[in-house]
Amino acid sequence: MKKHLLLAVVVLLATIGAFAQVTETVTVVKEAEQGRKETVTFIERFIHDDLYDPLPDLYYSYLNMRSGAFGPEANVPLRSSSFEWGFYSMDQVYSTKNARFGITTGFGLSNSYNYFTHDVVLCQNDDKELYFHSLNAYSSIEGNGPVNNFAHRTFVRYWSLRVPVMFQLQWTRIDDNGNTVPLVIAVGAELEARFGMRSFARYGGAKHHIIDDMNHQPFSANALFSIRGNNSTFFLRMGLDPMFNIKDVGDIYQMSFGFGFNID
Repeated sequence: MKKHLLLAVVVLLATIGAFAQVTETVTVVKEAEQGRKETVTFIERFIHDDLYDPLPDLYYSYLNMRSGAFGPEANVPLRSSSFEWGFYSMDQVYSTKNARFGITTGFGLSNSYNYFTHDVVLCQNDDKELYFHSLNAYSSIEGNGPVNNFAHRTFVRYWSLRVPVMFQLQWTRIDDNGNTVPLVIAVGAELEARFGMRSFARYGGAKHHIIDDMNHQPFSANALFSIRGNNSTFFLRMGLDPMFNIKDVGDIYQMSFGFGFNID
């Protein structure tokens, strides 16, 4: 994990350094008709306000758990209804004069729900080890009696703050109505800070808190890939560090494939 975080930090620091240069002023001699020198800023020379955001302003994504950063699907009873919703707010740091290539950064916020099959709950023992437990057994231990091996929902929920850095290529065309239509392809990385991670189960007409202080990795680095056509964006996020470890299963990495909209 440390090497992934270090790589992401280096990328962020390099981007911040480039952004700091934006405030510097350089003198450029232009052959103006008056034959005088004209001073323009770094922003005027290299930053052009026509980069399109490579990540969606608002999105919905499908979640999956993997056994490695780019490994196979983890052996967990995860339901296909697992999802995440969130948003990104992006701003450009650098672009070429023709705006064909650029670097963007920003921040994001998301809320994630990993749903499990109805007959198990994710629990935590006194040694802070996570493990799957039979829902009937858990309900009996808690004094609620058997629940016919069925719960309305069992899930892990958490929030994330994200800081992405994206390197993008873009092309534009004018449609029949005179509107500019962008095509953006981008790759990058992001730092993620998770908080509020808890395990729940809904059964017997009530919502039960299974784990309030869940043992997990609060910080991680992710790899990002996105493609945007006009105002619609698809993206893939792969966790480079484990989100948590489940006893008898191993490290769990979060993957997300999503679709969203842009309003710029």
